[in-house]
Amino acid sequence: MKNTTVEKKYHIETLGCQANERDSQSIAGIFESLGIMKAKSISEADVVVINTCSVRQKSEDKAYGFGKELTKLKKSGKTPFVIMSGCLVGSTKGERVRFELSELQTRVPWVNVFISPTEIRELPNILLKNKIVEAIDLGINLKEYERAVRGESKSAFVNIATGCDNFCTFCVVPYARGEEISRSKEDILDEVNHLGSVGYQHITLVGQNVNSWGLSKDVKFKIRSGSDFNLPFEDLVRSVNDIEKVKKISFISSNPFDFTTGLINALTLPKMDNYLHIAIQSGNDEVLKRMNRRHTVEEFRKLITLIRKSKPELAIGTDIIVGFPGETREQFLDTAKLVEWAKFRVAYIAMYSARKGTVAEKFFKDDVEREEKKWRHAYLTKIFEENKSTFKW
Repeated sequence: MKNTTVEKKYHIETLGCQANERDSQSIAGIFESLGIMKAKSISEADVVVINTCSVRQKSEDKAYGFGKELTKLKKSGKTPFVIMSGCLVGSTKGERVRFELSELQTRVPWVNVFISPTEIRELPNILLKNKIVEAIDLGINLKEYERAVRGESKSAFVNIATGCDNFCTFCVVPYARGEEISRSKEDILDEVNHLGSVGYQHITLVGQNVNSWGLSKDVKFKIRSGSDFNLPFEDLVRSVNDIEKVKKISFISSNPFDFTTGLINALTLPKMDNYLHIAIQSGNDEVLKRMNRRHTVEEFRKLITLIRKSKPELAIGTDIIVGFPGETREQFLDTAKLVEWAKFRVAYIAMYSARKGTVAEKFFKDDVEREEKKWRHAYLTKIFEENKSTFKW
């Protein structure tokens, strides 16, 4: 039974990565299962969800900025019920709190309810409690991925794990999304088969570090780049490749420190995408150590060499931070040399911004001047543009 009140409408603003996009699809599925339909714009919505990202200060500022738009709506006589979700909220809840919820509430007094990524399943009860709906019945036999509202393309994201245990010193994800928990292979393949049956042909497997899917803590931190360890994730990829209606497979995010030879071999499967995203973050070993990245520059170079030997047509993308605490001009130029050598097809280059509550924010002085960060960003962007691979995938 759906909500029997006058039809209400929802609007979702999604900031951040593929994990947030997938969460928004689940949220939309809950709304529509309860008879709350998608609004054409935020101005006609009765319920507004701000699904936040906090990977950089700019991402958080975007979330805070919605207050201006919502204030304008209020002045025009429209006062929607506002829900804030995503990584910004996740950082204030659970066992790994990065800062207090009260601090966030003070920053965004226009928000009615805060839900972390792990609390999305509680949304129906929240809507009922706040009288947005009068009854709840999402269908006892309907699985979450069957309710999810996905895009009109033939591509779909499939979560294989939530959370992260890597604790890179600059990163908010272990706090925002909690402990790394792998979803069962059976559930993942059930979802992929369902998606194939309704026309989705391109499947992207999503996790904060897909390489460690299915591994226990005492095992995953022992694996090194280029090892012969048989990753469960490799077997999962092969199982997805065997599903007839799937025509293309991608995965994100992947890291260098536990990228094994078996996973390199899996890249040559007939349905694998010709694009791989793998974050390097820095081209200097001392900086990588301060970042708590479990790989060296030499290991990364060897890995990329093996990958390109295995699949020469593969385009490779990466993430890089410039101006990390303590990074000298000389250390930065090591990163520039690596970018020149690697010939990435895509590079997301960010200036370091301290994230409240992270190890880097607590223990490292943000000692690279902003003007220097801007210079490094511009210089590295130029190096990347001049040396990036030009073939299409």
